[in-house]
Order: sequence, then C-alpha cells, then structure tokens
Amino acid sequence: MYVSLVRISDREEREADMYVIVSTYRAKISEEDAIIALHEDWQRNQGLKAKDYLSWQLFRNIQAPREFIAIAQFENEEAARAATNDLKRDAWYDRLVSLTEGGIIDTDYTRVWQLR
Repeated sequence: MYVSLVRISDREEREADMYVIVSTYRAKISEEDAIIALHEDWQRNQGLKAKDYLSWQLFRNIQAPREFIAIAQFENEEAARAATNDLKRDAWYDRLVSLTEGGIIDTDYTRVWQLR
C-alpha cells in the first residue's frame, strides 16, 4: 500500500484506514421504492446496533432508476466482515435479495487516498 502526505492548497491529505464494501443490485420492476423503504426500515430498527458501520449510503442511478449502489464504510476489514456476516443472516437481507433481479454483487475496497 502506498502511503503519503500530500498538500493541495491549504488542505492536508493523509492516508487513513478504511474498508468499504460496495454492493450493486437491480430492483425488480416496480420494487425500487420497496428497496429504499427497506433501507429506511433498517436504519429505524437496526441502526443503533450498527456500531461497526462508519456510514452506509444507498445511491440510485439517475439514468437507470432500478439500479442501486450501496456503500458501507468500516474502520477495518474485521469490522466489515463481522457486520456483513450478521447482516446476511438477517431476514432483512433475505427481503432485499427478494426485491432484486440477479441478487447482490459485493466488491471490497480499501481507501488509499482522500481529499478533505
């Protein structure tokens, strides 16, 4: 891993640990709102228990509104694995999969640079 300190104008850039899981999925026809509501429900009912998540965001493709990207950020890989293993054993996850065409594709990333 390349670690550096970079200066851009008066902003300082530092490498920082972060582990990110990007999930992509396509909603079944007419299930887009159900996917959004399911994420909102998770936040209301599970969010306080989700200490391992730094953040979790859901994005919807403007040109293809049935396509979603969820980005979950964690401090490290261990926290990410624990949180996602718990999530995948939850009925919530089964419901999400049932709303998608072709299931969910997860891709793992680590942060190597950030602009602040």
